[in-house]
Amino acid sequence: MRSIIIGTICLISFGATAQNRDIALKNYFDTLAAHQLYDGNITLAENGHKVYAFSGGYADYAQQRQNTEQSRFNLASVSKVFTSTAILQLKDKGKLKLDDEVRRYLPDFPFPGITLRHLLTHTSGLPNLELFEETVKQYPDTIITNIAVLPLLKQWQKGLYFKPGDEFRYCNTNFNLLALIIEKVSGLDYPGYLEKYVFRPAGMKNTYVRGVNRMDDPLAVKQQVKPTYYDTAWSQADKVPRYRYTEYNNSGSVGSSNIITTTDDMLKFDNAFFSGKLLLRTTVEEAITPVRLNNGKTYEEHMDTMLGEGTGQYGLGWEIFSMPGYGKGVGHGGFKFGLATFYYHNLGTRQVIVAYMNGNSSFGANVTSCFYLLNGKPGIPLSLKKSAVREYARALMTSGADHAACMLHLCKADSVNYYFDPREMNFLGYDFLYGSKAGEHLQWSLETFKLNTFLQPADFNTYDSYGEALLEAGHREDAIRMYRKSLELNPNSKDGIKAMKKLGLM
Repeated sequence: MRSIIIGTICLISFGATAQNRDIALKNYFDTLAAHQLYDGNITLAENGHKVYAFSGGYADYAQQRQNTEQSRFNLASVSKVFTSTAILQLKDKGKLKLDDEVRRYLPDFPFPGITLRHLLTHTSGLPNLELFEETVKQYPDTIITNIAVLPLLKQWQKGLYFKPGDEFRYCNTNFNLLALIIEKVSGLDYPGYLEKYVFRPAGMKNTYVRGVNRMDDPLAVKQQVKPTYYDTAWSQADKVPRYRYTEYNNSGSVGSSNIITTTDDMLKFDNAFFSGKLLLRTTVEEAITPVRLNNGKTYEEHMDTMLGEGTGQYGLGWEIFSMPGYGKGVGHGGFKFGLATFYYHNLGTRQVIVAYMNGNSSFGANVTSCFYLLNGKPGIPLSLKKSAVREYARALMTSGADHAACMLHLCKADSVNYYFDPREMNFLGYDFLYGSKAGEHLQWSLETFKLNTFLQPADFNTYDSYGEALLEAGHREDAIRMYRKSLELNPNSKDGIKAMKKLGLM
């Protein structure tokens, strides 16, 4: 297999011994556990062997069921790696070609010129979840499955977003279609194919594809959220109205999501994939080679990834990370409300990170710390401070605006025990605004946004947000004043321009 490593760092270059690293990892994860800072599982490996495994917090807050190493998580978009593997297996067997048009396998597909490669690389131009919005509006209790994709694409009136191959645009529909093609070519349903040709050969005994009618798995974790920034209790994500469309209505499709597994089984997949057990080695290399667009340029974007700043690219269902000083890594991330996943394999050091979260976590910082600790560097310092904005929210709801403002100033001054993030004030204001369009919640929204303009007078976004709440409350002229102030600070503000156009003032 041809190496595509840009550069690697050996552990010894940081003066770290395996013993010191183990101690640092233990101290980090002990702190997470002691202060209940992480709900989920993390497993770290190197050279095919487990280095550290951590389980923390709750798989289900309502039932007080704790996470264990056996807990099973929905991989979310990390599932795309498995769909890609299945398609590439069929290619290796001569049953399909990546440059074949989708219509060769799905005759009802309405867009000529789109190939399997376009689907794998998110360069098709197809619509994403917006494809299902009208159906869900008409039938609010429906759960979208793959069977709906082709008929709805045939009804789609807006056409492709761009010529296939011209751009990269992440789209789950691509991988729903790939799952349908796997079924058409192999003669097996998607779960059956993965079980026979991926899970079983890799030794993944605790992995399956979740179906709409599958019985509840006692080892599966719940997607847990605090419905708003002012809530203190955890709720199941699909029960929260604002998340219903993605976590209930769009919970039934496969190919793009819905593989359920453990961290240990993900390590087994990693070992099988990169040892050539699932694909030809030349195909493994092809899978992790960046896509080239029609203009001949390699798709690339600057990314502030979970592992720090670097360059992000996309291959055949794989994300590709080039990190200065650490070489090249591949894997994928996944997100659902109340759940996040991350899988990373460094091609030079053969370090692997598998991280799943289903509740409380600073997920990006936690994953980044794992990466640093694996490489003999200190992790990102864990903050045990409480949120001043959450204290403000509680005070506002229980004792009114004056007391809340007083508490916010006191908490801001107590930097030892509290932190203040103006973005949290913005989140809180919108939680109040969208939580209720009348009465107390709207007043709380106005108060929060108003106070934030005084706290952050140079931030255009604070005025834009305050303007939105003022408009909702019927204070049109004051809303216009705030939008004008926002545009004065940032003439290119898309939200400000959109609002003024809607008001007929631009």
